Amino acid sequence: MSAAVYALVANSCVAALFVVTYGLLALSYSRQRAAIWFMVSYLLGFLTPFSQLLIHFTDHVLLFSLIGYGSFLGSILVMAVGIRVFSGSPPHTRLMLLLWMAGMALRLATMHGTRCTLPYEIAFQLPFAGASALALVAARRIRQHGLIRALISGVFVVIFAHFLIKPFMAVALGTGTTAKAYAGSLYAIASQISTGVLLVAAGLFLMLLVIQKALEETILDAETDPLTGLTNRRGLYRMGPTMLAEAKRDGHALYALVLDLDHFKRINDRHGHAMGDLVLVAFADVLHRLATPDALAVRMGGEEFTLLLPDRGGTDHPLDNRAVRLSRAIRSALESFADRNLPVVTVSGGIARQEPGETIDSLIARADQLAYRAKRLGRNRILNDRIDMPAPEVVLRPVPVETGGDQRARARG
Repeated sequence: MSAAVYALVANSCVAALFVVTYGLLALSYSRQRAAIWFMVSYLLGFLTPFSQLLIHFTDHVLLFSLIGYGSFLGSILVMAVGIRVFSGSPPHTRLMLLLWMAGMALRLATMHGTRCTLPYEIAFQLPFAGASALALVAARRIRQHGLIRALISGVFVVIFAHFLIKPFMAVALGTGTTAKAYAGSLYAIASQISTGVLLVAAGLFLMLLVIQKALEETILDAETDPLTGLTNRRGLYRMGPTMLAEAKRDGHALYALVLDLDHFKRINDRHGHAMGDLVLVAFADVLHRLATPDALAVRMGGEEFTLLLPDRGGTDHPLDNRAVRLSRAIRSALESFADRNLPVVTVSGGIARQEPGETIDSLIARADQLAYRAKRLGRNRILNDRIDMPAPEVVLRPVPVETGGDQRARARG
């Protein structure tokens, strides 16, 4: 057997390995839908060298020629769809199907042309070049994952150029006088090895992309409170030190704001734990809406919450810093609970500003101590470590714990 036959067998085995690996990734990480598309892509890719082997060993040349061509074109187009799905873009499956049909129509129109001529070979490779260009465009739209994205884009640049060069390689090396003679040509060896290496590289880099995204989501799940969607303690103690180090490095302030819902047990006792959970979710939604993306909102457990707030270039006035302004905005937002038929609650809390040499533990501990002091002083207030006691605190207007329906009924009379 010729060396090209061995290359075809090797490419079939490699494609099958990618099918199995992507299939396992899709089963292990159900949210990685792109892995399913990549699995299908390499399943189609497996059919290409396998069909070329059948051309060599059977007499069904036309059938397996079309299967091999169509499966390879479909493999690249499906890979482009998978990359789009990964990046969150619409898959455009109908467009990809139309492009596949156009490529197959071009192949049928030129199938009986003269082999080893430049027009024939350009027509043969043009749909593959177009499909790889679409995959390249999709790869450029991937957000984050900078190094891997660059590697994937680079591979598809080479693949695109590869398909543009292949017609000249085919004319120079010869593809055999017939499709059956292809496996014995020097061009077949060069084509199978070069294409195989490039698609293996693309498959590996895409696999790294999927695995990295899956690991990030696994870490995020482990660091997310399942009820409220806020970061939990684990996430706080992973990201908090980084925020503190950035504040020290850049010279800006970092505030810890600890908040505790007042009389939360009373809500559970009076309205049930399901209502208590709704209050926690609603409060977390307030934090989501009011805290800017550079802040970190954390549910410490129960009804206790913590926010880490960088203050870049803001005022350092103890009664007008970012943490104080945010605490006031949170208080105003809580008054809208009545409109949602939720118990209206107040919060007690403490604000601490980082000190030189301080750790996240000590920063949060100081804010937490202030929150406990606010509870002892009658609740419904935020104490600030920048104000010496008994100076004025941020005191909130008391609001009773009752449902919006209770308030409206009382208003009617």
